[in-house]
Amino acid sequence: QPNIILAVCAADVDLANSEALKASRRNDPLGMRTIGVITKVDTTEPDAAVHMLTQNDYPLHLGYIGVVCKPVQEKAGITSHAVMLSEAQYFNKHPGFQQPGVQIGVGTLRRKLVRVLEESMRQNLSTLVDAVRSELEETRYQIKVQYNDERVSPESYMAESLDVLKQKFKAFQQQFGKPQLRAEVQRWLESQVMNVCAELYWSDPAVQDLSNHVTRSRAAGWWADISTKVGQTATAAASVITELLAANTAKEQKGPRLSKQSDTSKDANGRGRAKNGADANEWSENDDVYWGHQLDRASALLTKSGVGRWTTQMVVDLLMDNVVSMVDAEPFVHHADTRTAVLNFSHAILRNKYHSTVDQVENTIKPFKYEVEIEPHEWSKARKRSAALIDNEIRLCRQALQKVRLSTPKKQLQQAVQFVKGAEKRGLDPLSVQAEIARRNAEQATSSQPEASDAASANSDSHDITGNNVEDLGYSQYSPRLLRQAQQVLMVQDRLSILHMRRKALASSACASPDNKRFCPETFLDVVAEKLAYNA
Repeated sequence: QPNIILAVCAADVDLANSEALKASRRNDPLGMRTIGVITKVDTTEPDAAVHMLTQNDYPLHLGYIGVVCKPVQEKAGITSHAVMLSEAQYFNKHPGFQQPGVQIGVGTLRRKLVRVLEESMRQNLSTLVDAVRSELEETRYQIKVQYNDERVSPESYMAESLDVLKQKFKAFQQQFGKPQLRAEVQRWLESQVMNVCAELYWSDPAVQDLSNHVTRSRAAGWWADISTKVGQTATAAASVITELLAANTAKEQKGPRLSKQSDTSKDANGRGRAKNGADANEWSENDDVYWGHQLDRASALLTKSGVGRWTTQMVVDLLMDNVVSMVDAEPFVHHADTRTAVLNFSHAILRNKYHSTVDQVENTIKPFKYEVEIEPHEWSKARKRSAALIDNEIRLCRQALQKVRLSTPKKQLQQAVQFVKGAEKRGLDPLSVQAEIARRNAEQATSSQPEASDAASANSDSHDITGNNVEDLGYSQYSPRLLRQAQQVLMVQDRLSILHMRRKALASSACASPDNKRFCPETFLDVVAEKLAYNA
């Protein structure tokens, strides 16, 4: 906006056809900051040149200035002073150029530009001066309010700045203490619990048997109680009947029938016990040993995951972020050297205490690396928390499925999922097969001789991973991206089914007691995480 426009036009060209004037009108419609420069005035009649300089058909606020431009061959070896002298001689020959309001000559153009630029700078500087004065008045007012018109010395300013820093540290200490730190550590450890469960349990094919055993245990317990009560009732009835038979010796023929009835009851009771024993044999001692070993591994992964190092680093990051926010505010934001000194001093303090703090935290949680004692109320709370964590994992899996389904047409995704299922049943990886097909096609396209083609075909047959007629299976009609999405859908669906089983297992009565911790690793690991968070 503040730029000055020079519209340069030749005197032998009609102003109505001047491209320079058209361009200046687009950027300066009112002509307030445009200077018209008419060149080659000596190539037209003096009266026509004067009329062009004074016309009002295309008015400009800064006017038109005429100059004489000699041909290039006449300018060779001539200084600017000589050109201006020659120009003045031409204008002096014609009285029409001496009329009032007619601006001519390079000197006039130079003085005009200097005056216009000075005026533009004066206007802009006046705006800057007003802004500086306003800021100065605001600063004076703030000094009056804060210091009551007292004289501020460097010592008092430094003391007040340090008091501000101390107050900010005190406010941060009140806002962030041990409860907040424990909550942060608890969240991190809960995420580690989910990672450990995914690595050791949810990816284990035997986890389905574990979940089924836990969910069946309640029904099996009911059946065992009923069988026991029926057996006890039958035994008591048989005893009463035997006593009655002994007392009534006159009716001996009823003895065998009653004795048979007693034997039948015993047989029925024995079959019930045998059935319960068969159910119990489905879960062997080897299974208990295996899942007990998995629980020990999971506990070791959690307790030896660098809790001391991670918690200490978290505190360091929180403190440094708070220090940075302090020095980025008043008054340190205006003092770069002081800001740097405070940051360096904070880094030095934290660096000197970092390793000793890590060792102290690791020593604090060291007992939990060997044995974890669980109280019933701790188990009950952890059971609720672990159920909430699994519910969150289920929600995340559903969101991932929804994201894939929204990014891919439904029919294409269903077909690709069915195709990947079929390939996995044959023991094939669809992406590997597709890459092999692409390699074979490339070899066939680049082979230029029949012998090379026959050799490539023989080599392909020797490395056939899918059997004959690989292309007939339809691998080429699915893109690698679609196959990856189909595999992702199947993986998330499998994880969802496992999570639902585990959620059902946690809600069963078998997980109500810490004695069955090997059946409920999510709850046990949550107890361990809570103890680690509290002590760390």
